[in-house]
Amino acid sequence: MNNQDLVGDEPAPEVAMAIKRCLESLVRDARRSQMDDLAEFLALAALAADDAAKARRKAAATSAAAAPNDLANRRVAGSC
Repeated sequence: MNNQDLVGDEPAPEVAMAIKRCLESLVRDARRSQMDDLAEFLALAALAADDAAKARRKAAATSAAAAPNDLANRRVAGSC
């Protein structure tokens, strides 16, 4: 199975959270290296990744609650 939602081409919330953790690690490294401007830019990117994950979770919960058995608009994720 790949890291994409069943509904579309956007990454699953877990991928966005992994990206967020990576960005947060880069923020710490940038601050240690006294690259404050880079650290601030990376912190903004981490916030955006967090927002994306929250939005995907909300959208997935909403679509699952609205039509839990509707498979017509779903895509196959991964391959056997």
